[in-house]
Amino acid sequence: MPSTEPDLSTTRYGGRKPLSRRTWAIISVVGVTLGVVAAWFVSDAYNSNRFHADVMAYEVTSDHAISVTIRVDHSSGDPAQCDVAAQAADHTYVGETTFDVPRTDGDESIVTDVVATERRAVTAVVQECRLLD
Repeated sequence: MPSTEPDLSTTRYGGRKPLSRRTWAIISVVGVTLGVVAAWFVSDAYNSNRFHADVMAYEVTSDHAISVTIRVDHSSGDPAQCDVAAQAADHTYVGETTFDVPRTDGDESIVTDVVATERRAVTAVVQECRLLD
C-alpha cells in the first residue's frame, strides 16, 4: 500500500495557523466601515447633483400654440435648458422649443413659455434637460 509523504514545505517550515477570532473581528469592522463610507460618498454625489423636470401645467391657446409651465428641481441652482415638445392626439410631436431656466438660489424653478405647433396639440412633455456650463 503506498504511503503518502507529507508536503516537504509543511514539514520543513510548518503549516499555516488559522486566523484568530480577534483578527476576523478586526477585518469585519474595517470592511463594514469601508462599506458605510463608500455608501455615504455615493449618496452624497447623487443628492448634490439632483436634477428633475416635469410639466406642471399646460393650456392649449389655439390650433397652433400651447402655453406650457414646467417645474425644474435642480439643487445646484445653475442655469439650465429644457427641451419641451407638444403632442397631438395621435401622439405625434407637433412642436418643440427650448426653455431657458435661469439661475436660482432655491432648489426649484418654474418657467412658462409658448410652444408653436403645426396643428392642434393636446399635451406637452419635457424631453430632456441639461445644465449650462
